[in-house]
Amino acid sequence: MEKAMERYWTLLGIGPWDVRHFTNETVRDFHVDGERVQEPFEFICAVTWEGDVELELIQPVEGPNIYWRHLDEEGEGLHHIKDVMPDEEIPAALERFRERGHNVIQTGWIDQDVHYYLDTKDALGMVYEIGNGGPIGPPPRRYPPDS
Repeated sequence: MEKAMERYWTLLGIGPWDVRHFTNETVRDFHVDGERVQEPFEFICAVTWEGDVELELIQPVEGPNIYWRHLDEEGEGLHHIKDVMPDEEIPAALERFRERGHNVIQTGWIDQDVHYYLDTKDALGMVYEIGNGGPIGPPPRRYPPDS
């Protein structure tokens, strides 16, 4: 994670990055492949904005999540794009994808933000995410630290 943030910052001027650790204590109602995750898990997410585009760097640390699968099958690189929509539009959007055979492979709540990753890899070459873009509390860390 540190090397990736440094590369984006020094080579492209992309950043600064807000860095958060998400765990079974901070993510509610976390499901992977339709199963509620009961065991401890952790992943690190660094976020920055370039114009109106949010970029995320995600590093799995422990426990089940779809990020491990991506690293095992594809290595580093583009994992997903996200479509942000109002809460009331999400159920219909998820149903449209389900009707086409694209099921939810990971979901959870972080503060007021909900995410649904859909199994669209065969159709789109990547995972498609639907979420509300809800607010998340302040990050505990930024990179670079003095930004």
